[in-house]
Amino acid sequence: MNKLFSYIMLAFILTLIVVSIYIAMTRQSEPLKEGSPERTVQIYIDNILKDEPLKAYELISEDIKDNCLYTEFNNTFHHSYNRSEVETTNLVKVEIVDGEAIVTVETSSIETSIPLGSTERKSRHTYVLVKEDMEWKIVETSFPIYCS
Repeated sequence: MNKLFSYIMLAFILTLIVVSIYIAMTRQSEPLKEGSPERTVQIYIDNILKDEPLKAYELISEDIKDNCLYTEFNNTFHHSYNRSEVETTNLVKVEIVDGEAIVTVETSSIETSIPLGSTERKSRHTYVLVKEDMEWKIVETSFPIYCS
């Protein structure tokens, strides 16, 4: 009887782990309004998490690009977010003041431990954007844009 209970608990725990992994891997973010500063930030973060540095680099202001060549950005962009740690990104607020947009997002990750423990970590990140050629471009982030 005790062995049967152990097998049932093991099957239950393995099922929970598989379901958690499936949900984490298939979760899609809802696209924000096209052309908005928050959508630019969403695309930037998605590109970093998908390991597409060129697409992320295209969303940076020309002033920043003058001091940060793509090769430098490509070698260091992964410092912004760790794909294995970020599970969700939520928009906290957007402020547009004097032609600058300030977008605040919150990232969270859940670390599970067996048998039934979990820890959630949250952090907030701020992005400052300006309009260049009718598009919002990132001029500053709470993570530095790593370039020498």
